Amino acid sequence: MKKEVKVGLFAVLMLLIGWGVIRVLKGADLFGNSNTYYAYYEQVGGLQEASQVMLYGVKVGSVTKIALNEDPTRGVELTLEVDKRYKLPVDSKAKIFNNGLMGGKAVEIIYGSSSEILPDDGTLQTELSVDLMEMASSEMGGLLEKVTTIMDNLTQTLEGINSLMAKNTESITSIVSNVDGVTGNVNAMLAKEREHLEEALASLSKFSKSLGDNTEEIDAIVGNMNTFSTKLAASDLIAEVEGAVAQLNTVLESVNSEDGSVGKLLRDDELYDNLTQASDNLSVLLADLKENPHRYINVSVFGSDPYKKVEKAKAKAEKKAIKRATEAAEKAAEEAEKAAKKAQ
Repeated sequence: MKKEVKVGLFAVLMLLIGWGVIRVLKGADLFGNSNTYYAYYEQVGGLQEASQVMLYGVKVGSVTKIALNEDPTRGVELTLEVDKRYKLPVDSKAKIFNNGLMGGKAVEIIYGSSSEILPDDGTLQTELSVDLMEMASSEMGGLLEKVTTIMDNLTQTLEGINSLMAKNTESITSIVSNVDGVTGNVNAMLAKEREHLEEALASLSKFSKSLGDNTEEIDAIVGNMNTFSTKLAASDLIAEVEGAVAQLNTVLESVNSEDGSVGKLLRDDELYDNLTQASDNLSVLLADLKENPHRYINVSVFGSDPYKKVEKAKAKAEKKAIKRATEAAEKAAEEAEKAAKKAQ
């Protein structure tokens, strides 16, 4: 075989291998076991040739070509190679979506419900996809606006606080100084009173200990008090006291009553005036008797010492006057006692 023929065959073989590699890189089927479909979009958002074509999350083909259509109204034309084993209904749709967090794109086929099968070289309906990253960016944009607004408000608030603090620095410093002074005074006072507090606590501790040591005696005292109260409740003392109180109430009612003797005695103005007048007269009589006894006593000056007789008569008259006054007082006391008995 000539050298030129070998070179030619090698070149053809290399071309075939290169074509196959290119087809493989584009995701095309080398053995013609796929159907070709077309889809049109206004924009493909960075979709690349050889991107995967997915059906229910399973790779069934690839994007073999991306080109602008000759008709500008149809936008971008995608050429899709799909395994012949998967028959697509005519109402199936192709949608571009994000395939992974790194921003890779792929085409998802939404399986239709029609019984009619889309033929080879058919056109798939398309559906606008919602770009998750774009959604996130949009949401982040709104969130950033809110954060910016919050930060602005926070900045204004901080500026107002700073301004207020600047205006009231002296007052705040004075307040802090006063608080420090009060704290120092309290600490000093506590230090001074510490010994007293310790003594009080020690006394309290001793008292508690004493109570604990004398528990039996305290219990005995409480028991005696309970016994005394029980006996007091069971005795007739309460009944006797109640009876005495009832009698006292009766006496007071009789005294307050206008029909009783004591009540009449207390309320009779004429009797009161007579007693008062009698007492006054008796006082005047006694005074006059002491000053002028000769008015009430007849003295004979014959046959005896006139001076002695006068003195004797004066003494006798005084005794009689005192006796009469005493009898009058006793009589008044008897009358009062009788009146009290009648009132009872």
